[in-house]
Amino acid sequence: MDGTKVMKQPNVHLLWDKAISLLDGEVSEISLNTWIKPLEPIGVEQGVFILSVPNDFHKTFVDQYASLIKNAIKAAGSADYEVRFQVGPAEPLSHTVRTEKKPPSPTTSDESFGKASLSRLNPQYTFETFVVGSGNRFAHAACVAVAEKQGGRNFNPLFLYGGSGLGKTHLMHAISNFICENYPAKKILYVQCEQFVNEFIYTIKENKYDDFRSKYRNTDMLLIDDIQFIEGKEQMQIEFFHTFNALYETGKNIVLTCDKPPQSLASLEERLRTRFSSGLIVDIQPPDYETRLAILRRHAQQNNVSVPDDVYEYIASNVASNIRELEGAFKTVLYYSMLAGPITQDVAREALKDIIQPSAARKLSAALIMEVVGNAYNVTVDDLKSNRRSKEVALPRQIAMFLCRSLLNMTLPQIGTEFGNRDHTTVMYACSKISEDLAVKPDLVRQIDDLKKRITG
Repeated sequence: MDGTKVMKQPNVHLLWDKAISLLDGEVSEISLNTWIKPLEPIGVEQGVFILSVPNDFHKTFVDQYASLIKNAIKAAGSADYEVRFQVGPAEPLSHTVRTEKKPPSPTTSDESFGKASLSRLNPQYTFETFVVGSGNRFAHAACVAVAEKQGGRNFNPLFLYGGSGLGKTHLMHAISNFICENYPAKKILYVQCEQFVNEFIYTIKENKYDDFRSKYRNTDMLLIDDIQFIEGKEQMQIEFFHTFNALYETGKNIVLTCDKPPQSLASLEERLRTRFSSGLIVDIQPPDYETRLAILRRHAQQNNVSVPDDVYEYIASNVASNIRELEGAFKTVLYYSMLAGPITQDVAREALKDIIQPSAARKLSAALIMEVVGNAYNVTVDDLKSNRRSKEVALPRQIAMFLCRSLLNMTLPQIGTEFGNRDHTTVMYACSKISEDLAVKPDLVRQIDDLKKRITG
């Protein structure tokens, strides 16, 4: 024996219990009980002490105590670990503190390709966590179909379009996550268009065209988010045209998202527009009232918080433009309630007073109706007044005319004047068509009821 003392690795649970006792007095009792005691030790990996937190909301608040926790763990066990919070149940790495892991063995380029693609995906964006409503039901079904049956030309390319924050990226990640889980041998490549453009610029600079083409053409499915960013980039469009053809001709799937339909991409080459239009084009509409309620309830469930129904209704009635803003409003109310007390409608009103404008300040007018309808259908007021007759403009124009008639009791000539000096017979046709459709299309009834709530406050 050389006399060296061999120290036994401590149990992570005992170490954590000691750390908590040391933190008692360092933070307030309510903070200790609310944020720190609910944490559970998972283990230590590569010098990092990992603690599980119940949800993202909890993690946001406990992050501020990371330094205190690190110091307490060091004082409890003499080891200087970094601290990381991991959302989810505590599935232990080991019952004892682990030593450094061996470095991973080298992988082939194909394995690296798949892992690099997978690393950019959000594991929380799945089909199961996507809230389906009238405005996105078709898009959801199309994405499920593409994920389950890769190959073939029935849905190829799949082109999803709609305004920001409506769930396009969630569906792209859901497709990728589904295939990675169920068809691990498939090569899936998901990129933001900005990354795609930047890589091509680097390719030109370094003259590495073969590497670029190999990456994007040797894949079973290519998913590109926000494809509109290749507009006006001539060389990029030429390269993507050949990449598109190479994948399409070999039966590989292409999924694209955009903020507008292909025919509205004015600065895009005609040959690309026609290819984007050759598959399945699906628009995603803003969530209706019932879908917004479902989204809010899902977030409350994920964050393990109890929220009164009138709070859900208040947020859903006043934040309607997109899912991202709806989620942001919900988080604002949760954060504010940590200071103001239990979540009530009064707390929600106070938390969102700078986000939700008082309805009294809104003057009901044809301009307001056009603005609300335009935002809901991702078209501009100028589009509604223009001579464009494409479906994505014609329907919201007819709805806006109908609402001017039903909410403001405007005459047909008055409405025609507001909508670009149209003839009164055009307005009469629009109002009659929407009235007839309301009798047979429940989804349209919900959409118009939702628009009325947003217009009248």
